[in-house]
Amino acid sequence: MSDASFRAIGFRLAPLGVMLAAAAAGWLAGPGWSQRLAPLPWLVSLAVVGLPHGAADLAVTRRVGRGSAARVFSWYLACMVAVFVLFMAAPVPLVVLFAALSVWHFGMGHADGQTPPIGPSLLAQVRAALARGAPVLGVPLAIWPVETAAVVIRLVDLVGSPSQAERAGAVFTAEAIRGVGIGLVILGALMLAVEAWATRREPGALRRSLDTVVEIGTIGVLGMTTDPLFAVGLSFLVWHAWRHLWLLAPLVTAVEPHDGRSLWQAIVRLHGAALPLLVPTWAVIFAAWWWLTPAHSARDLAILSLAVYLVVTPSHDLLIDLLRSQGHTEAEPPTASATIPPSCAAQLACSSS
Repeated sequence: MSDASFRAIGFRLAPLGVMLAAAAAGWLAGPGWSQRLAPLPWLVSLAVVGLPHGAADLAVTRRVGRGSAARVFSWYLACMVAVFVLFMAAPVPLVVLFAALSVWHFGMGHADGQTPPIGPSLLAQVRAALARGAPVLGVPLAIWPVETAAVVIRLVDLVGSPSQAERAGAVFTAEAIRGVGIGLVILGALMLAVEAWATRREPGALRRSLDTVVEIGTIGVLGMTTDPLFAVGLSFLVWHAWRHLWLLAPLVTAVEPHDGRSLWQAIVRLHGAALPLLVPTWAVIFAAWWWLTPAHSARDLAILSLAVYLVVTPSHDLLIDLLRSQGHTEAEPPTASATIPPSCAAQLACSSS
């Protein structure tokens, strides 16, 4: 099997197949099973691929050079602390900002490695991120507003004060969430259509647009037929984080997955490189779960993991921006030549501190 075939099967067709199978199960059997299993993708993500692919950031900082790695990581931690303080002080606006950053993060993560590469202009970058990222959150918000509101309110309730939880209930109503979801779906469809039209003369761009329609359609059907906590968690685990493992592996592990053996080697090495950040993060999550949730439910553990992603994602995205500005990019596989400009969304997330 060629490298291209291995990548297509392992990092595109297999994840799409998993999501499509889950969507079919949701359509045939109803949402009950996905509601019961909703925490599962998030719990798996804590140990496998999901959180580790971000916790490898310490290893990634070495790409900026030995002399500046400590300085960059200090800045990384400072940004994380600032976001944490803001989250504890004002969780409701930070949840809104995190949702916007997630659209960007999922969207650009989806575009990473696509061919032909997305153009370097800010317009092309924003258009690509919205086309791919907006439906990931938009569909669950539009179809499951009550369930989505329950997750957000429970998140604020776990980490905030009673007054903050009350404010979250007033802000994140089912009607407001449904309206935002519908708006995101419309915006994503519009941006994808605009991108297809604007790039219609680029060689290979039509194929990229058709591939994106299939991929976004699969994620969208998953969001329509399964519980929102389950749907977003599964797409994060098997699509976003899994595909970025292929992109991160050469950078962090010096292994480019091209067959089963090299893929396993890359996974083991990447998880090993992530341990210095992963172990303290596990300790924080499980301590918070133990002290803040008397019932110690799997659902509360999954929701607390969302709080961790809220805190660490801006620092992660800003680190990738620095690598991109120096000519390195998480989005660039070893055989590709495309780079993606820095993310404005992540800079806004940290500059608000």
